[in-house]
Amino acid sequence: MIRMLIVGALCCAHTADAQARVGLPVAAKNRAHIGGAWTPGSPHLLGGFDSRMTVNMSIDVGGFLSPFDASHSNSDERPRGEAWVLRHGLYVTPGIRIPHRNKPELKWDIIVKGGFGPVWVEAPQSRDNLQISPALVGGFDFMLRYQEWGVRFENRVWYMKPFSRLEQVEIVTVRPQIGLALQYEF
Repeated sequence: MIRMLIVGALCCAHTADAQARVGLPVAAKNRAHIGGAWTPGSPHLLGGFDSRMTVNMSIDVGGFLSPFDASHSNSDERPRGEAWVLRHGLYVTPGIRIPHRNKPELKWDIIVKGGFGPVWVEAPQSRDNLQISPALVGGFDFMLRYQEWGVRFENRVWYMKPFSRLEQVEIVTVRPQIGLALQYEF
């Protein structure tokens, strides 16, 4: 395992050095984004800050919150892991950009991301009782940009283990989240 990590790090260093010799642009690019998202049972407001570290690597730091009431419709009929409602969260997601060529006017990107963060979930048994849980997150963003303004389509899947006070066990929970945001690059 250690050998694989060392070989991977050396390959990345060699690639970065080759890109610098070719003269590919690696100037820092920052993107602020704000918009809305949805997960089963709850709409969200979301925002964040995305910064490019290299030509193909970036990191996104952000969060989402739901000022609306959660919907618990048919929570007794759903499997245990699907009954939890994702309410609020913070995340840090490093990402890898799928390499491709862009036209000068309209630019697009697909960034595959994975990371972690705390989320607040609500159990269907206790209507107003939020519970904080550590979570893993993975997904991808599709971005369209004209000059410095653009639109960002976000797709994430959250994995967490909230504690059920009713059953007295941790329940493995996977919740999808989709979003649409306006972004500004500077």
